[in-house]
Amino acid sequence: MSNRAVTEIITLISNSAMKTTSDFQEAVKLLRQSTFEGIQRMYWGDRIQQPEVRQWFIDWDHRPQRSESTAAIRAQIKEKLDTIVDSPPTHRLVAFKPFPPTKCFAAPFTEVIISTVKPETNLNEFNKIVDASLEVCHDFEGCYGTAWGYVVDAEGANEVVLLVGWETPEHHVAFMKTEPARRTTAPYVEGVEESTVFYVKAQDASK
Repeated sequence: MSNRAVTEIITLISNSAMKTTSDFQEAVKLLRQSTFEGIQRMYWGDRIQQPEVRQWFIDWDHRPQRSESTAAIRAQIKEKLDTIVDSPPTHRLVAFKPFPPTKCFAAPFTEVIISTVKPETNLNEFNKIVDASLEVCHDFEGCYGTAWGYVVDAEGANEVVLLVGWETPEHHVAFMKTEPARRTTAPYVEGVEESTVFYVKAQDASK
């Protein structure tokens, strides 16, 4: 369990300093050059519909571990982030399939869906529903790839995250008007309590 590959999704509610300082870029650089083991790739992007919300995605080949050797770097990164956010960042660790979800972030636009699964939902059946809803995307024009997974060790409600890479948001809108999309989306909606959906233009921060 502890060695499972995961993508860390950090949500930052930014203040004005996000755009006027280099603190976020410096935090990314600190992590990239740190002694943390297991970092594969990093991406970031602001939500298209909510530009004050910045998303930071970090692919790890195992779940990140806290240790004395990384305490100083973690403190420095936290200090940088604290100056550019209005509230504490939200962290999610997601075990995506496939991993890493590179195709989704390589697309011009990445659709992110974060849903709270209903407590009474049968997860075995729900897994098939998610697979089916994403499978129909693959042959549609403008889809670069998909991935999905559950939030690992979620506190409280069970959360699932879906990623879809799109050429443009318009391709996504066109897809949602198709019969396969309507047919496979309805069972998904039935299995969740609520969903947050947004797009980001992911920038590779690995180099």
